[in-house]
Amino acid sequence: MNAKHDNAGRPAQSSRGAAARAENGSTPFSDDMWPQQRRTMSAMSGATGSAPASAGASRESAAVADRSDALATKPVPFGRIDVHAHFLPEQYRAALVAAGHAKPSGMPGIPAWSVESALAMMDRLHIDAAVLSISAPGLHFGDDAAARKLARYTNETGANAVVAHPRRFGLFAALPLPDIDGSLAEVEYAFDTLHSDGVVVESNHNGVYLGDRKLDPVFDELNRRHAKVFIHPTNPHCPCCQDPTALPPIGYPFPMLEFMFETTRAVFNLILSGALQRFPNLKIIVPHAGATIPVLADRVAGLSPALGLPRPLDVEAFYAALRSLHYDLAGFPLPRQILPLLEIADPGRILYGSDWPYTPEPLVADLAAKLDASDLLSPAMRKNFMRDNALTLFPRFA
Repeated sequence: MNAKHDNAGRPAQSSRGAAARAENGSTPFSDDMWPQQRRTMSAMSGATGSAPASAGASRESAAVADRSDALATKPVPFGRIDVHAHFLPEQYRAALVAAGHAKPSGMPGIPAWSVESALAMMDRLHIDAAVLSISAPGLHFGDDAAARKLARYTNETGANAVVAHPRRFGLFAALPLPDIDGSLAEVEYAFDTLHSDGVVVESNHNGVYLGDRKLDPVFDELNRRHAKVFIHPTNPHCPCCQDPTALPPIGYPFPMLEFMFETTRAVFNLILSGALQRFPNLKIIVPHAGATIPVLADRVAGLSPALGLPRPLDVEAFYAALRSLHYDLAGFPLPRQILPLLEIADPGRILYGSDWPYTPEPLVADLAAKLDASDLLSPAMRKNFMRDNALTLFPRFA
């Protein structure tokens, strides 16, 4: 697919691109999944030309509009910058369904998304800018050619949103990993043609976990470009986890528990495999307040001398590596998770993340309000976490 570009080298807006930016998901929420999110998004869809809502949602739309102000957080003296924000263009949604991921990672469904609804949510929650990325389960469903095509479409759609709203959106480009050649081509296109802000990688790609030497050619190129790399957890790759509709043995969606361990494994793999030493120019963002990394770090460091590891762990370098990473606060960092995170992280590298739309807006609003009010954060820390730290990575949003 060849994109047209403006004089600055960014993808030019076309009628097709404009239509893509206005697209919403074609699979609306049903009445039993995230009802508040469904009602809110259904109300928005009436103004953005998206898929029609159910009759029940239509009857509620006026009431939802009246309640929309209740979702807004109190005004803050600075606008947040959201490094953990997802987007779901139409063809990507269709590909998820075709690949058997209509309920990705066991979630109730694929949430609705459009540029217009994203901007409306951002305005209500005082988010000045959001860096868009795809979420689990990525975009490679077993066919290299299909994954390459889907990555190109997804990245061009995201870039169109950036062109239309350059001060509001950024883009972490998706790669068709574990296809190495396809990913190298997409890295070149994403940075040199689309001018993406970074890339998103999943914790594993069809069983190839971050830190695996198979991924070194891609990470070497990203390192050469001093790239920002956003890690997102995905479905664990194990025989008992391949059917997301069954979710054995307890039946909970993967984001509740397994995502936290996926992130932890991926990051420890990057450190223990020496990947972070091999690729020191990468600026890596770890999601969900570091997952379980903060509480397991001492175990990894303390137990390693007794394990007879072929590559002895340099404990001082291990903690330095953890401190070199960036961490977002998407999820539920308060009141407990943020404290151990502050024990291992550089406070200058902690960032705000909403995880919208997979996290419904009422939850996003509640979590933002708690961060705004928490006595665990000083006013200076709060401003740094919500905005200023992100500007060191993305100065164009200043």
